[in-house]
Amino acid sequence: MTTSVRNVLFTTTAVALGALLAGCATSAPAVTPDASGERSGSAEPGAPDPAGAAVSDYLDAIAFGNVAGAWELLSAETRATYDDSAQTYAAKEPTDETVTAEEARALVATDFVISIGPGFRLVSARSGDLADAWVVRDSGDGPRIDDPGIAATRERPYAWTNPDDTAFDTTRPPTICFRAGFGSAGESDGDSDSGGELSARPPASVVGFADGVLVPVTRSAPAGTAESGDTGAAGDSGGSPVEFVADVPAGTSVLTVVWAPDPGSPLWQSSTVTLD
Repeated sequence: MTTSVRNVLFTTTAVALGALLAGCATSAPAVTPDASGERSGSAEPGAPDPAGAAVSDYLDAIAFGNVAGAWELLSAETRATYDDSAQTYAAKEPTDETVTAEEARALVATDFVISIGPGFRLVSARSGDLADAWVVRDSGDGPRIDDPGIAATRERPYAWTNPDDTAFDTTRPPTICFRAGFGSAGESDGDSDSGGELSARPPASVVGFADGVLVPVTRSAPAGTAESGDTGAAGDSGGSPVEFVADVPAGTSVLTVVWAPDPGSPLWQSSTVTLD
């Protein structure tokens, strides 16, 4: 769904893996990353919280076609990915994998699960096979949502290898694979391009939430490559894809992973999958 691309993703949704997945492994040793922030305790179903109120207002705005209302609830960093233009946001929203009006109507009617992350709150919702989550941060103007989308002309910088485009393989852990860094015209950089398009670079670490509860996520070297241990170099020009493996309890229904695509920005990006 962030870049904090916060995306809705289902186990039955086709994902164009292509070259992105070349060299990505399907297993890795378990290592607990440093979340370096607040630790999520138990999830809080339906708890009254400003973050939940912001997401509720955001979904209501999308459901009723209130572009200006939705725009006002986005973080400044998210707006920057749309050229600081509500018109650009309105033009891209139907096709860039942000939540649709129909999805918003279904999700806003559910009980939210609110979890504490390192510097943000994660607000999760599920309605049947539909699941999604939003990163909410405090700002001088109140809670704001990190929700940049993916422009129709741009490739998604990551893909789930488990679940894949068919189902979740319960014999393997959930795994997400990030492609090597690229920018405009395929150049490797860590800056945002114009027109709402975000250049990609594998993150140094990923934070995972299984049904709203913080879980370890491992960064691993793709098959056939050497892991240097220098996560800051991940995604440099000519680099290999990088994968992260989540350690989730048996019976987990929904997994959301959150990462910071640019260490110099407070913006978060996320993706949510169903595992049942």
